Amino acid sequence: MKKWFLIAVVFLLALVGCSSNTTSNKEESQSATKQEKEGSSVIKIGWKNDGFPSPFTFGSQGPGGFLRNSLLFDSLTWKDDKGVVPWLAKEWSVSEDGLQYTFSLEEDVQFHDGQPFTADDVVFTYEYFKKHPFPWNADMTKVKSVEKGGEHQVVISLEQPFAPFITEVAGILPIIPKHIWEKVDQPLDFKEQDSLVGTGPFALAQYDEKSGNYQFKRNEQFFKGNVIIDELQYLNVENRLLSLQNNEINAGMTFNYHDVEEMKKNGFDVIKSEPTGSAVRILFNLDHPQLKDKKLRQALAYALNREEMAKKLTGNDKVLVGNGGIIPPDSPWFNKDVQTYDYSLQTAEKMLDELGYKKNSKGVRDGLDLSIIVSSTSQEAELMKEMLKDVGIDLQVKQVDPAAFTTAIGENKYDMTITGHIGLSGDPDFLRLWFMGAASNSYAGRGKVFDNADFQRLANLQLAQLNEEERKQTVNEMQKILAEELPTLVLYHRPFYFIHKQEDFDGWFNTYGGIADGIPLWENKAAFIE
Repeated sequence: MKKWFLIAVVFLLALVGCSSNTTSNKEESQSATKQEKEGSSVIKIGWKNDGFPSPFTFGSQGPGGFLRNSLLFDSLTWKDDKGVVPWLAKEWSVSEDGLQYTFSLEEDVQFHDGQPFTADDVVFTYEYFKKHPFPWNADMTKVKSVEKGGEHQVVISLEQPFAPFITEVAGILPIIPKHIWEKVDQPLDFKEQDSLVGTGPFALAQYDEKSGNYQFKRNEQFFKGNVIIDELQYLNVENRLLSLQNNEINAGMTFNYHDVEEMKKNGFDVIKSEPTGSAVRILFNLDHPQLKDKKLRQALAYALNREEMAKKLTGNDKVLVGNGGIIPPDSPWFNKDVQTYDYSLQTAEKMLDELGYKKNSKGVRDGLDLSIIVSSTSQEAELMKEMLKDVGIDLQVKQVDPAAFTTAIGENKYDMTITGHIGLSGDPDFLRLWFMGAASNSYAGRGKVFDNADFQRLANLQLAQLNEEERKQTVNEMQKILAEELPTLVLYHRPFYFIHKQEDFDGWFNTYGGIADGIPLWENKAAFIE
C-alpha cells in the first residue's frame, strides 16, 4: 500500500506540474491572455520565510504561515470580497439556541493523493485538533462534539453559543485527511510530503528552508473551479521594491506611502488594505511598580503626538490615529464615543505633577525611570523618546532579537514595548483573545491576562451573543473599559499597500473583514479560482 501511495504522490506532482494554457474567459482577464502567450502563468510574491507549511509547523509570528497553509488545505467556510462563502461545506444551518451547526458537504472532492473527502475527515479533523491545537486562532474548547450525519453531512455541537464560530473556527480550521493523520501521534515532528496533502487549490512542489522560498503548483482537480494560474511562488527577497523593478517578483507589500508614490510613477498598480486591519501599539506592563497606575499610562498617552508620528512614519497625511479602545475607526464595531487621548502636553504635565514626579534642575522627572524594548530598529520608539523628553521623561530604548522580544512579552518581563500586527479587520472577539492570553500571534502579547473583572465578564458575554445589535453594545462597553484602563495604546493604524502590475495578474481584491480572522493581505486563494 505504501508503494501504491508513493506512486499516487508522484503522479500528483506530475499532474500539478503541468502548465495550463487555457482560461474560460479571456476578455475578463488581461493577465491570463498575456500568460497564455508566454506559455505559462507564474505569480511570484515577495515575502519572508514562514516555516514548513504543514497544519502544525508553519510560523505563527505573523499571518504568512497560515496563508501558505490555506493554499494546501481547505476549511468548511471561507471569505471573499463580499464576506463569508461556502467552501468545503456547500451549505449549513444553525439551531435556534446556537448550539448546533449542521453542515452539508461538497461531494466528489478529492485530496491531493486522489483519496475521496468525506464527513469522516471532518469528524476526525475536529477531534484531532482538540487534542493537538492548531497554531492559528481556532478555539476548539468551544466544540463539544462532532458527529457524522451521512457521507456528506456533519453535525457540530458547541459547549455554549459561540457568535464567531463560522469565521473563527469553521473558516479557519483546515480539514486534514484521516487516512494520513490517524497514524500520526506527534504532529510537530511530522514533516513528510504526506503532511501537506489537502484538498486545496495548490500542492507544494518545493520548499527551501535555507532560502525561505516556496513553490506551489496548481491542483487541476480542485473542486471549486479552475485554478487560473499554474504556479505560485513566494520568494524571500532582500528588497521587495527593487525586486519588483527588476521583474524578479510580480507583487509585494509595503507600509511606506513614499514607496507607493514612487512605484506608481514607475507604472505599478497599488491596492490599499481596506479596512486597514493593522495596528502599531504600546504594551504596558501592568505589574510594573509605576506603570500599574493607570493615571501614569494616561499621562503618557497625552504626551505622545500620535498623529504626527503616523504621518512621519507612513509618509501619508491621511492617517488613522489610534484610540484607547483599540478597534479602528473604519471597523463596523468601532465605538465613536471612546476616549482618544488627543495630544496635550499641558494635560500630560499636570497629571505627572499630580502623580508626584517633579522635575529636577535638569528638567528630568525624578523617580521615573522607564524603558521600552523593541525587536528591531523602531522609529516609533525613537519618536516616543523625543516626545517624552518634552514632559521630562528620559525613556530608554532597548533593542533585542526577535526571540528575546517574544519571550519577554510572553513572560511579562518589560516596562513597555512596541508591537505591530494585524487582526483588527475581522470579528471583535480578538479583544478577548488579546487580553485573556489566548492570541495565536506571538506579537499580540500572550503574557499576563488583563485582570479586570468587568472586562472579562463582557468578553465572555459577547462571545455568546447571537444578536448582533446586543453584541455590539457589549463590545462598545469593552472598548470603554480598555480606553479607561489603557493596558495598551494604539499609536496608529498602519495601512498595507500591495504593489503589483495588473498585466501580470488582475484578480487581487480586499477580503471583506480580512482573510480568516481578519488578515488584511491579498493572497486569498479565492483570487486564483475561476
